[in-house]
Amino acid sequence: MVCLWFSIVSRFGYRRDIDGLRAVAVLPVLFAHAGLPGFSGGFVGVDVFFVISGFLITGILLREIGEGRFSLANFYERRARRILPALFAVLLVSLITGWFVLPPEPFKELAQSVLATVFFVSNFWFWQSTEDYFGTDAEWQPLLHTWSLSVEEQFYLGFPLLLCWLVARGRRSVLLGVVSVCVLSLGLSVWATKAQPFANYFLTPSRVWELGLGALIALGALPPARRQWQAELAAGLGLAMIFASVFFYDARTPFPGLAALLPCGGAAALIWAGGQGQTATGRLLSWWPLVAVGLISYSLYLWHWPVLVLMRLLHGSTELPMELVAQAIFLSLLLGWASWRFVEAPFRHPLPAGLSRRALIRTCGGLATVIVAVALVINVAKGVPSRLPAELFATYRDAIERTPEQRRCMGRTPEEGLCEFGPASNEAGDADYLLWGDSHAGAFLPGYQRWLAENGHRGIAAVKSACAPLLGVVRVEMGPAHGCDGFNAQVLEMLESREDIGTVILVARWALVVEGERSPGEGGPPAIMGLAGTQSAAAETDAGESVTNNAELVSRGLAETVARVRATGREVLIVDSIPEIAFSVPMAIVSADFVGAQLQAAPTLEDVRARNQRTNAIFDALVEEFGVQRESLVPDLCHPRCQIQADGRPLYRDDDHLSTFGSEQLVPELLDRLPSG
Repeated sequence: MVCLWFSIVSRFGYRRDIDGLRAVAVLPVLFAHAGLPGFSGGFVGVDVFFVISGFLITGILLREIGEGRFSLANFYERRARRILPALFAVLLVSLITGWFVLPPEPFKELAQSVLATVFFVSNFWFWQSTEDYFGTDAEWQPLLHTWSLSVEEQFYLGFPLLLCWLVARGRRSVLLGVVSVCVLSLGLSVWATKAQPFANYFLTPSRVWELGLGALIALGALPPARRQWQAELAAGLGLAMIFASVFFYDARTPFPGLAALLPCGGAAALIWAGGQGQTATGRLLSWWPLVAVGLISYSLYLWHWPVLVLMRLLHGSTELPMELVAQAIFLSLLLGWASWRFVEAPFRHPLPAGLSRRALIRTCGGLATVIVAVALVINVAKGVPSRLPAELFATYRDAIERTPEQRRCMGRTPEEGLCEFGPASNEAGDADYLLWGDSHAGAFLPGYQRWLAENGHRGIAAVKSACAPLLGVVRVEMGPAHGCDGFNAQVLEMLESREDIGTVILVARWALVVEGERSPGEGGPPAIMGLAGTQSAAAETDAGESVTNNAELVSRGLAETVARVRATGREVLIVDSIPEIAFSVPMAIVSADFVGAQLQAAPTLEDVRARNQRTNAIFDALVEEFGVQRESLVPDLCHPRCQIQADGRPLYRDDDHLSTFGSEQLVPELLDRLPSG
């Protein structure tokens, strides 16, 4: 009976509709990453690929196990032929191109990501180095997309052995085992959408169920259709489910979690329906242009992201104009076809059509050795700064580096002991000022420290990334583990228990938390505000709702902060938002000098005012109600176009944080406006 079951569930040949489904998966990924309007959820194409892969690989494994000819060596040889040649070509070209266009630190990061990719752990690397797939930092990582390859290969390290072990125990054990793994993985993914959202996106355990869903279709977990209309309905609904997620999901959708059921379920439905016989949807997917794109989909996926990163570097911005988008799409398709024709195809089959196993091992092993050696040299050489003129490299390094105080003080809680600055403390350890806020407050530290020293004052700093000084209100998309509510509560408790500290300075990226959406041209997810510790905040995040309540919540949280601080008898200074530039200033300046890239125009004073209209209204109300002082660097920077460098040195370390130089130049002048005494 087991052999009969194997012969039934594993009997399928080439299916044109699956190649068409590959095209449905890869094109939205390409269009979304390129920035075409309407494809905000195109990232779900990767999930469709996972389902396809689980179905195809499981079918092959079942056939070989059923025929008694399964071999791990043969299985991994096929994976190597499929994955490695085109991947190694992309890695080599990326390293060569990076030599000519990347500043030292990004070039070093590229080399590190190459090493992670070669050993199929790039999902761990990007989880740790960028955290957020949709974040600004990720937009400049040429190999970000290889995280999905690592997930697949990590899955296939253990799945064939698990399947062999289950098969020996019969069909019921196989189905029960795979279903159990899928349920556990999906449950973990649902939990992690709030608890560990970044790990949830990148790491294999929360993605296993997507590959397992395809495996279940190959295992015959679903009964065959009794009527043709059932297959037609399943196919039509499946395609609609994928398109719905492509068109209606975006960076704010908690993902994967339950939201991934839509595209993955759609892919599974299409694969199942296609196995019941030809359907109208199957004929559409078998249309030759879709099949042609499906055939090159792997190479197209590999090449499209490095092409887009190169375009961004040369353009100096993450947001590309439509003519460059069109060029990037065309170039990606061309490179994808060439890679499929001249790299993939020659390695796909053993002799006589291709290389023998021994030749494959020698070739891929030699290439891997060269790639690893080059990447190690680049990493040890810290990005080979000698490629840049010494003065240009010094400018770039000074712009992006954080001071020791910034590294030491960011995230420290009052319980751990906040950082103190200024002249040696008196016996009481009194301080005059408290700087309180998020990473923008952290960027203020060099200038704050200089001003305190020059004026003989003492100050302390409570700064934590993504933690605006809002009592009872947090960025819920960061997850409860981020701990903003507890951090801010500790800061206030410290203030209420001390008799020193005459003035509290509140600094944050106000425009982001008020508007929710990032500035035009900047990648990354929205900031979704919610009441700390409430189920409503979590529900709002789970539903992927809009950020329409942000302004009201920020106004409420900031009013609570100001009221509580003023109740202690202290003065409050609120610093307006720093103008957001929407492109990496150091990267743009270096690229302009190093490779002749276009230096983008910075925003104007009018742009900054429009962006901060609701924020300024909140501040005006607080000034009137509580008598707080309010100061701004906008008039110093924007007249009328915002200044991004002075004396040839960047004033920003990225697109919205002041550099050390910018902080030391601008912050003391702002703090000089505080009332004396």
